[in-house]
Order: sequence, then structure tokens, then C-alpha cells
Amino acid sequence: MKGVEISDCDLLVVEGHVEATVHSKAMQIAKPGTLQGTAHIDVAEIHGEFTGELTARTRLVVHGTGRVSGTIRYGKLIVADGGAISG
Repeated sequence: MKGVEISDCDLLVVEGHVEATVHSKAMQIAKPGTLQGTAHIDVAEIHGEFTGELTARTRLVVHGTGRVSGTIRYGKLIVADGGAISG
């Protein structure tokens, strides 16, 4: 998906490649999923890759296979061994 706005969903699961603006309660990027764009989320769990502007108001969890880069804001941060954050 490219160039869309996703909003008002309880849980967004990304398993492919998405370029979008996201407003959601929870988001999970599965391996090998990627999301490029802007995301305003309560809870974000990253197993794949996120690039862009990410705001995780409550919690950001970057798992061992996860990669996050760009402008990152979070309430609480958890990075598992192997996970990477750049920004």
C-alpha cells in the first residue's frame, strides 16, 4: 500500500510494505513487514522495520529483529537484544 491514511483501528498489523500515515491504538510490524511514513500510536511493537516519524504515546517495543529509524517519541521504551533504533 502506498500513499494512504489509516486511522481509527484498534490493531494494525503490517506484514508487507506500507507507505502511509497511521493513527491507531496499537500497531504491530511483523517480520519482514516495513512501514514508511508517520505513525501516532498508543502501543507499537516492531519485529520488522519502521522508517519515518513515530510517536508511541504509551510504549514502544523493538524486538530482536526490529529496526526503527527517524524521529522517535515514546512514553516507555523496550529494546530487545538485537533490536536497533536510530534517530
